[in-house]
Amino acid sequence: MAVRTRRAAYWAALFVSFAIVGAWPEPSLELDSVTVTASRISESSSETPPAMSVVTRADIEARGATTVAAALGGVAGLSLNAKGPEGSLVAVSLRGSTTNQVLVLIDGVRVNDALTGLVDLSAIPLDSVDRIEVMRGGGSSLYGGDAVGGVVNIITKRASSPLVLMLENGSYLPARRVSGFGFNKAEGGMDARTLADSQKASLSWAPLLGAAKLRFSGGATRAANAFTFIDANGEKRERQNASLLGADASLGLTSPVGSGTFSADASFSYGSKGSPGSESEPTLGAAEVDGSARATIRYSAERFLSDLLSLDAVAHAEYAGIDYIDSSAPAGDGHHKILAAGLEIAQRAYAADWLTLAYGASGDYASARSDSVGSPSRFSGGTYAEGAFALGGLSIRPAIRYDYSSDFSPLRPLGGIAGSLGVSCRLSEADVLKLNLSRAYRVPTFNDLYWPSEGGAAGNPGLMPETAYEADFGFERRLGSLRYAATGYLRYSEDVILWQPGADQIWRPSNFGAALYPGIEQEIAARLSERYSISANYSYLYSCVLSGGFSLSDDKRLPMTPLHSLKASLSYEGERLSWSATGSYAGLRYLKTANVDYLPAYFTLDALARWRTTKSASTYVAVDNLFDEQYEIVDGYPMPGTKIRIGIEMKF
Repeated sequence: MAVRTRRAAYWAALFVSFAIVGAWPEPSLELDSVTVTASRISESSSETPPAMSVVTRADIEARGATTVAAALGGVAGLSLNAKGPEGSLVAVSLRGSTTNQVLVLIDGVRVNDALTGLVDLSAIPLDSVDRIEVMRGGGSSLYGGDAVGGVVNIITKRASSPLVLMLENGSYLPARRVSGFGFNKAEGGMDARTLADSQKASLSWAPLLGAAKLRFSGGATRAANAFTFIDANGEKRERQNASLLGADASLGLTSPVGSGTFSADASFSYGSKGSPGSESEPTLGAAEVDGSARATIRYSAERFLSDLLSLDAVAHAEYAGIDYIDSSAPAGDGHHKILAAGLEIAQRAYAADWLTLAYGASGDYASARSDSVGSPSRFSGGTYAEGAFALGGLSIRPAIRYDYSSDFSPLRPLGGIAGSLGVSCRLSEADVLKLNLSRAYRVPTFNDLYWPSEGGAAGNPGLMPETAYEADFGFERRLGSLRYAATGYLRYSEDVILWQPGADQIWRPSNFGAALYPGIEQEIAARLSERYSISANYSYLYSCVLSGGFSLSDDKRLPMTPLHSLKASLSYEGERLSWSATGSYAGLRYLKTANVDYLPAYFTLDALARWRTTKSASTYVAVDNLFDEQYEIVDGYPMPGTKIRIGIEMKF
């Protein structure tokens, strides 16, 4: 009991300290950012009722991030389900959601695949990213299915920039380790090759061609990922068959056309990876090859035919392929290809000084060619409307959306209806109160619906969408260089799709689950002086299982949802030297609803120092996981220990 009391006192003190700082005024640099993710009506993020975070390009550089996942690591309420080092599968969760309950967009175009519903962040290059907007809370009223936990919108660069070249080497310190088991176990010496474990190169360039802007970025990565970890027996071993050889490139063009702007973008990524499997079930003979290609054409005009109307029209097409080959167990090989294309037209109408309307329609087609589920296809169409009513310091934002999908749930042939109501009230120039109510849903994936009745598993064509209802209430203060935000939320999910065995021991998905997610998020960012800045956020999530015979009185936490999460960063910006230190803590996470087995809590600290050697060149040293924390985010998949990255960045 004493331990619980001390922990409660600690978190209470943290809450109070954040609240005290929330009253701390300091006139300095104004912190604000324009966002479109939380609303189809563009405005500052302080005015949008849903909880928002924006990771800017400056934030990315200050963290020394080289992947999208690393760039997102400091966002409140966000957790990353990672299976190891760079190149491994990384999916995102928001407010305790499953990873396929988060909608991921690139420039407003969805990239969740219809086969699994997931997005592997490791396959999205960071070279071309300008900023990342994260909306926490249901977003289906604007973007359709899969936005139960929230929306992550990755915005690519559009401004002109010089040619930038980056080169980096990553090292693990050589260490003794054991190999083999039982009588075959042997201790190995230190391997100096770990000092050159990984190399990365990237470049970006956005020149002006008259009135047009050309954009190009590309990169290549090679990694052995041969780090050491402590296994379940307390022995130090080397991660095997985790290598990566990857490349990416993107090309874009933006040009004024008439009263608007035309843009065209194309990108591809390729990765050849070892697939080591979990620690208990290694697949040392397995390999995976991933490839993807995307193309987007967009025309946008802030004034279209009239000063009262805008237009945004976008057409897109995507291809993704995954080939999994295991020489030791070829029966498990898999080849999967996914094709998707879509068109969306959106418009804003400035009806009056106090009223703006946004509305649009979209149509999407997706098909798969898979060894697992055959050749399913899906057509989906949707239409939405949003209003923004400004009444003095009060802003009211209702939104509604209707979506139809051609291939699921005969019990609900009309598809999904989502809605939201957001209210923000400006109390003063610095303070805003926010309220947001939403209904969101997730569409069953091809795997959920069409998995073949073989190998002990079978899909369920009669599934209905998952549905979630959420309410969050927040307060935000922006005063000079200080930003403080606190949000309390409550989400209830029903018809959650769970795979579980039946009486015949065949695993099938069903609309079985229900869960309750009450939580609190707090964020603070401030400039302490001309040189020093801090940021921190704390998330408290008391998830509750409401299925499988459990109720609130059973007090069972949902798997993989920590009760406490804390992230903090301190940075210094000098004329030639800059540095930052970023810490991240996550509490223990239960593996099953029985709440017996769990992954322990962990704390990691990352550090970065950058020297500007000339006006056009800088050198940096980054240390990831400075204290060599031994931890797992996904059970059975050890995360890397201390890694030292040394790089140089040059501008021409």
